[in-house]
Amino acid sequence: MLNVTLNEKESIAILEPDSALCENDFKIAGEIIDPFIEAKGSLNGLIIYAESFPSWDSFSSLMTHLKFIKEHHKKVSHIAFVSNSFVGTFAEHITSHFVNAEVKNFDFDKLEEAKLWIKTGNLVVKKHGLSIGIERINQDFFLTFKAVGKLTHEDYVKVTPLIDAALVGVKDPHIKALVDISEFDGWELRAAWDDFKIGLKHGFDFEKIAIYGQDKWVEYGINVTSWFMSGEVKEFDSIENALGWLNS
Repeated sequence: MLNVTLNEKESIAILEPDSALCENDFKIAGEIIDPFIEAKGSLNGLIIYAESFPSWDSFSSLMTHLKFIKEHHKKVSHIAFVSNSFVGTFAEHITSHFVNAEVKNFDFDKLEEAKLWIKTGNLVVKKHGLSIGIERINQDFFLTFKAVGKLTHEDYVKVTPLIDAALVGVKDPHIKALVDISEFDGWELRAAWDDFKIGLKHGFDFEKIAIYGQDKWVEYGINVTSWFMSGEVKEFDSIENALGWLNS
């Protein structure tokens, strides 16, 4: 059986196995943790807490365990194994291949130390913002956008006047845009409602929009392209290839 304790205030989930684990244990854990992640956007830490780590009752349940971690690898900042079992040390190396999170092993009597490690590790202020570059040659415009972190309403408030000032009074411009979402993590609720549809506001048509962001293209690309309203859109895995396409 797998006991799950979710501290919503500290955004920490503790998993305590007290017997051999089965696939249903991890399904239940997901049913508890997933709604919180969907509502808050992330989980500060996941703690696996067991003095003597029980064995899995089958290879299938082991794969379910790894799948459970893998599906949260972008949403969990820290994973702590708090155990005296050798499995804890072994797991520190295994999970590093499956998650994009800091992983650390602690002795069983160091639960509070593990919690502190998670809390202090998430005190770092995460950068966020929307930067823009504008280059004009006669009627040709080249715009670059870079979205970092989780965008807020204030990010839009700061950058919108810059765009307005650069494009005011321009008739029938030829516009190409490079959008870098490689460090983008989405929107805060209010920011999601901000009107940032540049093409619609100014009545401009974008000729080409190159988006650099690799796996984030699927998650955020469609919403990002709605800022521009028109134009040929293409995804790239490097800035160099994106610029080459825009200039072709």
